[in-house]
Amino acid sequence: MNILIILQQGNNEGSDLVVTMALIIGLLIVWMLLRRMGKRGKRTFRSTSLRNLRQRYLRGEISDEEYERQKKDLTEQN
Repeated sequence: MNILIILQQGNNEGSDLVVTMALIIGLLIVWMLLRRMGKRGKRTFRSTSLRNLRQRYLRGEISDEEYERQKKDLTEQN
């Protein structure tokens, strides 16, 4: 509500600066949260894939060479 009052005044340079700074800070917070969520999703996918690969290896479904190759592929992905 305070932002609406500041926006309505408009003639005061100080209030324009406050609104601009508030918008910039808000956008930075949203950007940081989105980046963090994106990284978390990639990290979860990679760890789940490695866990599944290890389980397949331990059950004897894949050979040592296949396990190492796939593990290398998964850990090199960004």
